[in-house]
Amino acid sequence: MKTFTLLSVAAVAALATEPVTIQKITVEAAAPKSDATRITADEIVKFSRQSDLGEMLSGALPEITHVRTTAIGNDIVLRGFKKDNLNVTIDDAKICGACPNRMDPPAMHVSSSQIASVEVQEGPFDVTQFGSLGGAINVVTKDPSKGMHGEISATLGSYDYRKVSATVEGGNDAVQALVGYSHETSGQYKDGDGKTLAEQADNATTAGQRYSTAHKNDDAYTRQNFWAKIVGNIGDNQKLTLSYFGDRADDVLYPRYPMDALIDDTDMFKAKYQLFGLGTYSDELSIEAYHSKVKHEMGTDFRAGATSAAATMVSPVDATIKGVRAENTASIAEADVTFGIDLSTRNWNGTKGSRLNPYAQVQIPDADTDNVGVYAKALKTFGALDMSGGLRYDDTHVDADQNLMATAKDRDYDNVSANVLGRYHYSSHGNVFVGAGQSVRVPDARELYFAGGIGNTNLNETINREVDMGVEHTFGNLHLKGTLFYSDLKDYIYAYKTGVSTNTSYANIDARIVGGDVTADYAINNEWSIESGVAYQRGTKKDTSELDALSIAAQTDKDLADIPPLKGRVALVFDDSKNYAEAEWIATRHQTYDENNGEQAIGGYGLLNLKYGTDFGNGFSLTAGINNFFDRTYAVSNSYIGLTTIMEGAQPLVLNEPGRNFYATLSYKF
Repeated sequence: MKTFTLLSVAAVAALATEPVTIQKITVEAAAPKSDATRITADEIVKFSRQSDLGEMLSGALPEITHVRTTAIGNDIVLRGFKKDNLNVTIDDAKICGACPNRMDPPAMHVSSSQIASVEVQEGPFDVTQFGSLGGAINVVTKDPSKGMHGEISATLGSYDYRKVSATVEGGNDAVQALVGYSHETSGQYKDGDGKTLAEQADNATTAGQRYSTAHKNDDAYTRQNFWAKIVGNIGDNQKLTLSYFGDRADDVLYPRYPMDALIDDTDMFKAKYQLFGLGTYSDELSIEAYHSKVKHEMGTDFRAGATSAAATMVSPVDATIKGVRAENTASIAEADVTFGIDLSTRNWNGTKGSRLNPYAQVQIPDADTDNVGVYAKALKTFGALDMSGGLRYDDTHVDADQNLMATAKDRDYDNVSANVLGRYHYSSHGNVFVGAGQSVRVPDARELYFAGGIGNTNLNETINREVDMGVEHTFGNLHLKGTLFYSDLKDYIYAYKTGVSTNTSYANIDARIVGGDVTADYAINNEWSIESGVAYQRGTKKDTSELDALSIAAQTDKDLADIPPLKGRVALVFDDSKNYAEAEWIATRHQTYDENNGEQAIGGYGLLNLKYGTDFGNGFSLTAGINNFFDRTYAVSNSYIGLTTIMEGAQPLVLNEPGRNFYATLSYKF
């Protein structure tokens, strides 16, 4: 496993002006979070052009890629798992996007300027969260510190990118507080062929999806973020943390889809109360509560088909989730043990109509997903052997308002998730591990209830039974790690082409995803190093009989959709604590694709990125870089029919990535 520290700067889609640590947690993280459950390499300073978390992770870890939808708001794919098959949390609290097209995935809603670290956990080994089918990603936001500190930064980049950000924090031993604000705008990026986002949309299958002449040169987006956190130390053994963040994204162009996001407003509140050292059976007792809300309005206002109010379509949707968790951690019989209870309620409601009546058609009928989960996990060391395991039981009820949609019916799901892992340290320089687990995720309201026959109220929950194994060894200055996994998916929820007017629906199929990754990092000396990594996964449908029965055409393609291709990264790095430079090469092979369900062939690519940074002293620093140095035209994601549910018959575009682009960020810390 490896730790990345990213000093992120924006060019096209955004920037992070603070170092961001991305910690890839191995599967033994099923045990309580502690140093014993994580393996990290030395932290190194890096840069990226993104504030978009999906792009940031995609550039950092070969086993992660992103689904390109526009300049921001790109979704995450980890080992071939995506959407609700991954849990994305912020400080262990959930946030759910409102858009049924995933214009606003959970990873979008946090500003990079807030991020202290990102924890990436692969496989079905997290029992603390509901629905971690194929992995979990947790964003840890910055805590305030004592004294008085702050940072101001400004970024300029290609395609009229602009961002300013400011953070102020301070306090004493009893109370610390932090507040922050950022504002960013960007024009439309151009791909390697010089085409803007709107010009790429000219390839849309429906004429109404193309942009009108009046809006072809609009900015890609405008965005504001603001956040605050207060930490109070109550006596010697109590701590209270209150936090809030807001995200306001306006007029975000989404050329991949028939609509754009006119409004995307997010608010999240969280409170956490901790008590320490309560006795033999409680080292720490924590109680936390959160409430997040997303208001999302899509519309065709910028498209060629919006010739009148009656011809302009709009879809207002909103999503909320609120939850409470109580967790107790203790050392019992020389084992670290955690018990917890986790409760949450997710609501999703959406309509569609013309500008004359946006509420004419119900799309998602005010659906609630109520979950109660209890879990336990433990870690114990037996000499050179570390053993960990976890167990979780979930009782889930999903219901919709039948007054809004008569065909909707309530569903109940009862599930058990469990895992076990052993790691054997055969020497001080290396170890091997083997783990097995079962995880579950239930259908969401879009998959169950979406209007027009797209939803399927008979869907079962998906069960992932997975085996992971790997080896890690250090040979002097060379650190190697390899991991293999086999994921058997029962009742995998899959979007398919029906061949009728609705074009898309969901079904349960049996499938498998297999793959692995290898990393090799070599320290040449104290200043120069080489980093490298490669990841591969392959997804296949084990049985297409149900799809054959439901589809008009036979499902002859065994390839599973949205499975990233072989991907590798190698970088030469110089770091003397004052200056940092990096030359990075990222390459992929062509992607396998599900032709039966809308995917198209995408070729491989190779990219050169150059990065440089320096610390001037007195608080000032500069970072700059060039991405896609050779101005390649390439794409990283495909056109799976499951990516859109808004317009009948619409085919998602294969949207190209940005061409050559430049960025520079000047920061001042005090």
